[in-house]
Amino acid sequence: MKARTRAAVGQKVMLRVYGIVFLLVMALLIGLSIAVYNKAFTEVVHVTLETDKVGNQLAPPSDVKLRGLIVGEVREVSSDGSRATVDLALDPDMVGLIPSNVSARLLPKTLFGEKFVDLVLPTGPAARPIRENDVIPQDRTSVSIELERVLADLLPLLRAIQPEKLNATLNALATALEGRGDALGDNLVRVDRYFKQINPQIETLQADITGLADFFSIYADAAPDLLRLMRNSAVTATTFAERPDVYAGFLLGTTGFANTTRQVVRENEDRIIQLGRVSRPVLQVLAKYSPHYPCLLQGLRHANSNDPTSPGAIGSAFAKGYLNITLEIVPQRGPYQPGEEPRFEEKSGPNCRGLPQPPFSQENPDPGARLRDGSEGPNGGEPPTSGRAIPRMLLDPTSGHAGTAEEQQVVNALLAPSMGVAADDVPDIATLLYGPVARGTVVRQ
Repeated sequence: MKARTRAAVGQKVMLRVYGIVFLLVMALLIGLSIAVYNKAFTEVVHVTLETDKVGNQLAPPSDVKLRGLIVGEVREVSSDGSRATVDLALDPDMVGLIPSNVSARLLPKTLFGEKFVDLVLPTGPAARPIRENDVIPQDRTSVSIELERVLADLLPLLRAIQPEKLNATLNALATALEGRGDALGDNLVRVDRYFKQINPQIETLQADITGLADFFSIYADAAPDLLRLMRNSAVTATTFAERPDVYAGFLLGTTGFANTTRQVVRENEDRIIQLGRVSRPVLQVLAKYSPHYPCLLQGLRHANSNDPTSPGAIGSAFAKGYLNITLEIVPQRGPYQPGEEPRFEEKSGPNCRGLPQPPFSQENPDPGARLRDGSEGPNGGEPPTSGRAIPRMLLDPTSGHAGTAEEQQVVNALLAPSMGVAADDVPDIATLLYGPVARGTVVRQ
């Protein structure tokens, strides 16, 4: 009985030992599998990559490539807060192809995939290959920096556009374009032809667009006035709508006026045309001498001032009755001499001749002006080599000789407005006193 009991106990102990051994063997096999997966028994050459940052897409066992060929893998990634250190396990068979002065950069496999370590060969490779515990620096060339910046800026964009939706859109686009290559090619050729025709007109289009912008700017500035005009037009339209009878009467009156005007114009069309034809030479002369009008009108205003001592204030002085004049008669313009003949060569044009405030006085008389009228003596024509100057004629010579009825009519017409009387009521003494003054002679008070 006791022997049987010992045998049963020993059997239980053996079973437990077998179970423990089985578990140990299973654990050993699992650990061995993990070690084999991690290449713990594979001979490698460990080197270190120092870089500023690695990101989240570089993790063991990412690939290490040289010109697209896998030469190792990443075993460990660590950081001290300022720099990152990457442990690279290189294939011993590939180490001889890698120079000791190689550099590295971190690139993504795809737009959405993990990163890998890309070994960059220098322009002048070192003779010694890379060895165990060597340190590989980060590639600092401009190309690498720009590529890294592009990829860093691309990541937020890819997150914003949602890659799965972008993929669906690209698939739909590819499906829509499938089998339409010839049509797309024809469209591109046609577009190219259009652009060749449009290119020579680019400057014109730019000028038109600039002019259109200026046009809209003008309208923008005038918008308040236009809106005000529209509001006023609305008020006017409302008034017409409320008072249709008045508006109808206005239209009837306008119609009658238009009919009368048409009849008058029809009856007098020849006279109107003749008036325009006759008035044209006169208007041309008036236009030629238009620069003379301002100084002439200012001189007349100055002549009608209340200051009796001012030049030209003769008419006002006559009206006031306080002018005392001592008159000296000088010879008037003489006739043409034998061998002379009248010529119309005076083309001096408009000339204010000192107006509106001429600098002459009775003490300093105006030396006069010379006219190209065909006379050659001291009375006119070209300036003589000797002799006196010709007094300026303020009146037209057709007014007649001094003291004649023709002169009196001209003088009366000039003095009547300033004296405030009719031309027939101007006293005869005015002609006697003002006539010589108008002709340019000297009058002493």
